[in-house]
Amino acid sequence: MTLVNLMMKANSKIISILGILLIVSLLVPNISFAKSIKDWFNIWERNKGQEDQKASESYNQIIRNRQLQFCNQLVNWTAKIDQTITQRQTKIQERQTERLEKLEQRREDKNGKLEQYREKWEEKWEEHFDKLEDIATTSAQMEALIEFKQAVKEAIASRQAAIDEAISDFRDALDQAIANRKTAVETAKNNYLAAYQAAIDKAKADCAAGIDPAKVRDTLQVALKAAREKFNSDKQAIEKLNLKPLVEARQQAFKEALDYFKKAMQEARDKLKAALGL
Repeated sequence: MTLVNLMMKANSKIISILGILLIVSLLVPNISFAKSIKDWFNIWERNKGQEDQKASESYNQIIRNRQLQFCNQLVNWTAKIDQTITQRQTKIQERQTERLEKLEQRREDKNGKLEQYREKWEEKWEEHFDKLEDIATTSAQMEALIEFKQAVKEAIASRQAAIDEAISDFRDALDQAIANRKTAVETAKNNYLAAYQAAIDKAKADCAAGIDPAKVRDTLQVALKAAREKFNSDKQAIEKLNLKPLVEARQQAFKEALDYFKKAMQEARDKLKAALGL
């Protein structure tokens, strides 16, 4: 576009000169218009070549200046990109910390609710034991009641231990899955940053070596595109957290603990009933 404008300016000058010649030939009859046209046409041809050459040189200089600006501005451009990357990393770290804090808070809340639930059931069992003491009148019955209390407490303790272990196993497995995924994401991110930095370093080295800025720019764009595509591919390959197997394992442990408790309680009740004659 710049080259076209320069050529149009040159042609405009020639047309103006031809117009002046026509006017002069009309005012001065001794001057041959045809000869004037021929002479000035030769001049126009010379001027046109000079103007075209100047326009071409000017256009090429503009292109070179624009290309040189790429190398001159490379440091500032990379500084802005580095700042953006740092800001994104900070936000990601903040979100990860926030999620872990929320996860820990939920666990503490569940631990508190579980403890309150157990305390209430312990109170109800003590009330139930007090009622049974009113029924037991003989020493044999009192002894059977003591054995029943001991069996109940052992069954409760066994169930609680199994549940606590299942909860602990679930949380440990979840923490490990989160850590593994975080490691995979960090690896993908670090690989991208390494590829990005390598591309920038090469561009700076090429600019310092005097390589054509246009070629440096094209090479940098190709390298950065490849780094982004590799990063996106690596992220997609990282599996999302699948909690279903962990939840199923925990629920199965809960079921086994409850089944054991029910069986132990049934045996203890049957033995107590026989002792109390119920």
